[in-house]
Amino acid sequence: MNYATRRRLARGRRWLVDHDNRTTFTILYITLALVLSMAISMFWLVVVVAAHGIIEYWSLGRNGIQDRRFGRTLWHVKLDIALVLAALWLGLYIDLLFGIAGLSAAARTGAQATARFVAWQRAIRGALLTADEAALAAKAALGGKGHGNNDRTVPKHQPPPRPWRQRWGIGDWLTMSSIVVLLAMILSAPLVTDHSVAEALAILAEDLHPWPH
Repeated sequence: MNYATRRRLARGRRWLVDHDNRTTFTILYITLALVLSMAISMFWLVVVVAAHGIIEYWSLGRNGIQDRRFGRTLWHVKLDIALVLAALWLGLYIDLLFGIAGLSAAARTGAQATARFVAWQRAIRGALLTADEAALAAKAALGGKGHGNNDRTVPKHQPPPRPWRQRWGIGDWLTMSSIVVLLAMILSAPLVTDHSVAEALAILAEDLHPWPH
């Protein structure tokens, strides 16, 4: 490996370690999350969020932080997780939100109904995605406050504080509350909506299919 290649690899590693403060990472992340999830399926949003988690887990290790690395990673991407859950919740509750009984059944039997259903779903899901990505961009613009960056400012000879044990900000409370509520609503969908357990699982499977029909 020549000197130029080593320098490029070193710059790439520095970029990944410092990704929270990189405007290029924020732009790339938001673009991939929006485009892939809207153009193909929610599966690719999950892939993008998982890739962000892997980068965060690796960067924590590069900074010498081994204590609760997995937990710190989950805390760091909690807003991303809330986004994925919100999109899955929408797939289960969109009929109820519109108050149109039997729309899903009609969508399976009529091409026009299907197109209208998908258009509405994409529009609302796009609004959710855009709002969440705007929140991620705002966090990046503010230097990632409350997003786990305290781990990188603590001297290496001291054990870094666990972010979830520190005082939570408003954003932390809102995000964690949203995750709990969304999980509860997803699990209770067969009780709240007209979907059976099998139908709810089929909707989730369709949303998370890499190449939906």
